[in-house]
Amino acid sequence: MENFLENKRQITVAIALIKDGEGRILLQKRLDSLIPDANEKWEFPGGRIDYGESPEETVVRECQEEIGCQIKINKLSPKVQSSVWGRADNKEQHVIILCYEAEIINGTPTPMDKKVSEVRWFFEKEIVGLDLLRGIREFINYSNEKYEDA
Repeated sequence: MENFLENKRQITVAIALIKDGEGRILLQKRLDSLIPDANEKWEFPGGRIDYGESPEETVVRECQEEIGCQIKINKLSPKVQSSVWGRADNKEQHVIILCYEAEIINGTPTPMDKKVSEVRWFFEKEIVGLDLLRGIREFINYSNEKYEDA
C-alpha cells in the first residue's frame, strides 16, 4: 500500500522482442490512460516483474496474458533502458527495462488484455512511421547489431 502513497516509485519490466521466420517484428498497441506518454503507442509485449518472479518468468507470463502465446526466449539483450514516466495522477514512475529476444512456439498473437488494443506483425521498414513507445526503436536497432554474448 505504501508504494501507492508515494509520489515516486521504481519498477523493473521485462519485454519480448519477437520475430517470426520472415523477420517481421511483433508489436502491440498499448492503452494506458494512467501514463499519457505511453497511451496508444506501439510496444513489445511484456510487463512488470512481480515479487519473487524472475525476469524470464515475467516475459513468458506477460506474453501469455497479453497476446495469448507461448514463447521461447532466445537471449537477453545486453541493452538495458531506464526511463522516468509522468503519470496522470501526478506521480512519477522510474522504469528499468530488460528486453528478451524471443519467438512464438504456440498460439496466434491476439489482444488478450484490456491494455492491448491491437497486435500486428511489421517488417522493419514499416515500423519507421509508427508511433512507438519510447525506447522500442533502440531495442530493435540494437538487436540488429552483432554483439558477443557476455
